[in-house]
Amino acid sequence: MKAKTLFHNGRILTQAGELRADSIAICRNSIVAVGNRLEHDPDFRSYSQINLRGRTVIPGLVDAHTHFHLFTKTYSQVSLNGLDSLDKCLRKIKRFTANLPRNRWVVGGGLFPDGFHSRTIPDRYMLDRVTGGRPAFIFFKDTHSAWINSKALEFGRITGATPQPDGGRIELLADGSPSGILREMSAYLDLYHRIPPLPKRELNRCYDLAVNHAYRLGITGVHSFDGPDGFEYFADLAERNKLGLRINYYPRADLLSQLEKTGTRYGTGTKFFRIAGVKLFADGALGSQSALCFSKYLGSKDNRGIEVLSVAQMKQLARRAARLGLPCAIHAIGDKAVANVLEAFESIKRPRLRHRIEHLQLVRRKDLARVKRLGVVASMQPSHCPSDIGMARNYWGRRSTNAYVFRTVLDKGIPLAFGSDAPIEPLDPIAGIAAAVRRARPNSRDVFHPEQRIFATEALHAFTVGSAIACGQEHQHGYLLPGYRADFVVLDRDLTRIAPSRIYDTRVLATILDGKLKYCHSSLRW
Repeated sequence: MKAKTLFHNGRILTQAGELRADSIAICRNSIVAVGNRLEHDPDFRSYSQINLRGRTVIPGLVDAHTHFHLFTKTYSQVSLNGLDSLDKCLRKIKRFTANLPRNRWVVGGGLFPDGFHSRTIPDRYMLDRVTGGRPAFIFFKDTHSAWINSKALEFGRITGATPQPDGGRIELLADGSPSGILREMSAYLDLYHRIPPLPKRELNRCYDLAVNHAYRLGITGVHSFDGPDGFEYFADLAERNKLGLRINYYPRADLLSQLEKTGTRYGTGTKFFRIAGVKLFADGALGSQSALCFSKYLGSKDNRGIEVLSVAQMKQLARRAARLGLPCAIHAIGDKAVANVLEAFESIKRPRLRHRIEHLQLVRRKDLARVKRLGVVASMQPSHCPSDIGMARNYWGRRSTNAYVFRTVLDKGIPLAFGSDAPIEPLDPIAGIAAAVRRARPNSRDVFHPEQRIFATEALHAFTVGSAIACGQEHQHGYLLPGYRADFVVLDRDLTRIAPSRIYDTRVLATILDGKLKYCHSSLRW
């Protein structure tokens, strides 16, 4: 593809209201014109021309909530995603372990007991039998719990006498010894950080696979919430101009001291890697029954979830971040956690900071008025909705009418940004759009509160303009307009004008990032 290229005879969805066109011209990394029948305009006579043959062009899709460094590492790990029994999980771990060097940890993710035919929470002894004496660390699907074996417990010096961590829990067996299940980061993070890092060459190989996977899905950028290792890895790639994606990074609060020492402020970085805020955690997750709620989980004795950070702690951290001009993106899934976050935001005297609530899965309707008043962005992940239908009904019951309220959020005029939470859910914006429109699993008629469905145009907006608004880049990204970056995607159909059931089948044919062709389907000859 040449530096000056005109695409014509297509359907250009600009995202600027009802403005649609059939042609778009780019010069190097910027859009220079959008209009109709520009192939006949003498101003573009010198441009290389590509006939779209009626195909649809949308802005580059930006996943507003990923853990992209963690996602990258999954290419070297055992995946339990989609397995419907503990026995299948154990067999897959055993096969994976057989091919590991003796000195390697067994690391993986995707354990989902709620997806088993018979819900069973495993223990360390089960994992011992299939890991060949190696230490093992397996994330639950939501990454808010970890399953570890006896060797890992020994390595981390975790015993029945170990004090329970603040904002987390070490599950115990009847005899008082650790079961091998650690709830929330305060319980497992120290051990996780002790796992030897992947060799650099292998990590680079995994990153290349992850980026090329993103291109095939029309993704030109992500917002990433990772730890210090992710921050260092992405910063190094950006410095060498080898990042390959636009990454808005939200370091966790444990990096605040480093940010303060270096004077890092909002927007620090390059056109491909910038600091966009600080990530905090108010609670846990639905699957681990650690999302903080006002009422107890159905079927529990008195479990209302886990308060990972108190309101006072969030206020203190948010004020430190605000002094650097950094907004906060705070993980809050339960309705009590959402209310706590709003209380913390109300204490910050920097109204121009674009704070975010990540997930916002369960929220009291009266608290949405506070979200609107404070100008907080609702950063939500539509793919969680169909995945979590069973858990929401089983654990939240009637309260689930207040879960995944996409329609209500939009009707109240709250900025909405969509993401996937990859690797917790698949990195797939098209599937996310379908989930927001259908609120049901593919090929299922079990719709979760259909009154909260939204239109495909609105869901696409949340993956483009919404993502740009969430990180303060709506003047450069999200729209297909002159002066904006040449990040866009060619689709085989207009997903805003087809039956909701067909959205899942939409194919990405080409991905252009910064004016360069990054992916081209075999059906195209460019």
